Amino acid sequence: MSTFRRYGGLNYSANNNITRSRISNSEQLNVNNYSGQQNSKEVFACHVDMSGNSILHTGCIYFQDGTSICTGSGAQGDAGPPGIKTFVIDHPCDKNKYLVHACLEGPEAGVYYRGEGKITNNKNTIIKLPYYVDKLASQLTVNLTPIYDSDTMDNEIELETIVLKSSRVKNNAFTVYGPTCEFFWTVYGKRNEINVEPLKRLTDIKGTGPYKWI
Repeated sequence: MSTFRRYGGLNYSANNNITRSRISNSEQLNVNNYSGQQNSKEVFACHVDMSGNSILHTGCIYFQDGTSICTGSGAQGDAGPPGIKTFVIDHPCDKNKYLVHACLEGPEAGVYYRGEGKITNNKNTIIKLPYYVDKLASQLTVNLTPIYDSDTMDNEIELETIVLKSSRVKNNAFTVYGPTCEFFWTVYGKRNEINVEPLKRLTDIKGTGPYKWI
């Protein structure tokens, strides 16, 4: 008997390196200790109930909504190094490809707000943020980028003279100072304090793979 059939495969063979199996469902009640083959994928045609059990030595789990979980011990593949948090969507320009993006990581729980503004009085303008920002985030910083529009500006010299300055964010608003122009703005803030380097002996880790939390 082949290895795949012994492991309970539905079709007893791999199809394009994908193992299709129905394990422990109404048609097959015997639970196998092993499922699938090394370096292959399994596609289940039913719900998988792991109550009281574990999935061991798994590289990645891909969900129907396009997200995935990959462990830090898996081998590096085309999607990137192990341990990163990725999600997969259909490629918007090539139907034969997926598009894989990864989550941005950092030592803080950050938030951001962005938009466009315009100074019309050659002095300043006020940008208002959502009313709840000061209850949600702190240490807010402002980035400004002038917009160059050849239809409204005479030449490149005028572009070089555009200098924008910002006040601090107060009461969910900030003031941008400069000449008459349009600009992009982005506000970053910190939502919560995080202990970036906790001691292992004092930390209770929850979760498995790259998705661990305290």
